Amino acid sequence: MAPTFLVHHAARRGNRYPPSSLSALHDCLEAGARFVEIDVTPLADGDFALLHDARLDIATEGNGPVQAATAAQLRGLRLRWRGVLTDECGGTLSDAVSLALNYSSLVELQFDLKVHMPLTDATLQSLARLVAPLGPHVRVSSTSDRAIRHLLMLAPGLALGFDPLRHLDVEPGPSPTTSQYLCHAGAYGYLDDHPLAADRWGEPCEYLKTRSDVLWAMVPAPVWYVRATLLARMLDDGFDWIADLHRRGARVATWTLNPDQPHHRTLAARLVELGVDRIITDNAAGMAAVLGASVAF
Repeated sequence: MAPTFLVHHAARRGNRYPPSSLSALHDCLEAGARFVEIDVTPLADGDFALLHDARLDIATEGNGPVQAATAAQLRGLRLRWRGVLTDECGGTLSDAVSLALNYSSLVELQFDLKVHMPLTDATLQSLARLVAPLGPHVRVSSTSDRAIRHLLMLAPGLALGFDPLRHLDVEPGPSPTTSQYLCHAGAYGYLDDHPLAADRWGEPCEYLKTRSDVLWAMVPAPVWYVRATLLARMLDDGFDWIADLHRRGARVATWTLNPDQPHHRTLAARLVELGVDRIITDNAAGMAAVLGASVAF
């Protein structure tokens, strides 16, 4: 069995520093991490903030939309983490690229592009230009199918990845629909606004296979980032999305599984057995110890 690669989610390594911060990224790289993921959100001047959310006040001492701030303004703001204002200041995509260039152990730095409003081609071209110095050691992923399709055209050599979270999902929770993006719980029990989910017209595995076909036709990305509980629910319904994507020539990364959660450990082992290519985790070393010799990080 080929090894499964573990990815440090939002550059965290055991939650030692605020997620998506330069110190968190530095900590991962100093530890020899080969695969690291970090969130980015567009700024007003063409750079990108190492932030997940649309507003500055969620993770910094600032206020207003992230997309209205400049790189210089962001670097002057302290990060808020676990309700406490830290001494860590905001970082940018260009800062992260400069830092990563110093580490020969890095195989891939994944920038997960957060899209809180439609992005112009100029913004996407700026993203491609900023990450270009990393060459083959960078990948841009997103839940935005539009952003990924446009990047395929604007930057043909850039490695890309797609998360279908805005199109198909499953969420545990007290209400039938708890997704940030999807409004309806479909006839098969998945969060899905597509007409195929409106009524039961076949077995669950038939519905899931057809949804996979539709999603692939929309975004034929080389790496797919799929929620672990969604993959598990599909398996229980008789559809192996890992095998289906492998058949199409794509790799599968799953998120987010951590070794301190017993059900995460069980699910990670199940997905590794089925050939998942990457597991996104906050603690790669801990998850590697749980899973044993079949993983690398």
